[in-house]
Amino acid sequence: MAKKMGWTHLDNPFEYSFERGLYYHYITPLLVVGSQPRNALDVDHLADEGVDVILNLQQDKDLAYWKVSLEEISGRAGHHGMQLVRTPAVDFSPHSLRDTLPKAVRALEQARACGQKVYVHCTAGLGRSPAVAIAALFWFSEGDGLSSLDEAYSFLTGIRPCGPSRDAIRGATYDLLSGRPHDHFQHEPSHAFATLSAHDRARIRSMLLGSSWATAAWP
Repeated sequence: MAKKMGWTHLDNPFEYSFERGLYYHYITPLLVVGSQPRNALDVDHLADEGVDVILNLQQDKDLAYWKVSLEEISGRAGHHGMQLVRTPAVDFSPHSLRDTLPKAVRALEQARACGQKVYVHCTAGLGRSPAVAIAALFWFSEGDGLSSLDEAYSFLTGIRPCGPSRDAIRGATYDLLSGRPHDHFQHEPSHAFATLSAHDRARIRSMLLGSSWATAAWP
């Protein structure tokens, strides 16, 4: 992918450069994780890749900082018949990411269930968006050899160099399954909610794909 996007050996995959443009990886045939589309031309490129849905984890202030026009991105996406879904999370905040993960994964899995290709992005594509993809793999990949959070995490980071918060994903898993207060998670051991049974996955699938509280924001 680096060669395809015109990168050189001097480019560091762990550092975001706006000028470098799109940098993304296929995690599965229908799941792509990458950096923010900066303009209409970047959206054109995603359309050429066959993307059907753009799932955006950015807040408005992230877009404003990089001077990215949501109106331009949304307009071009609509021109190509693509959907733009926003489930914002605060950058560098595991707590915000934890709260956002169920909504974002729900939007992702609804699209994938319809055979749609989803491009998941935040700003750099190194924290929030890969966490969404890992959570989706962890919660929904029964029978694919990804029975634990560690396996899902290693699978994605083996494809895309990044370091999203494991605890945000474990915390979101706790929130979905435990029925206990949000702040009690801090007392759980580090291995808690890092593996799932088939029953656990069925419960999460039922909660996310049949629940109105996890509805994403559609501009």
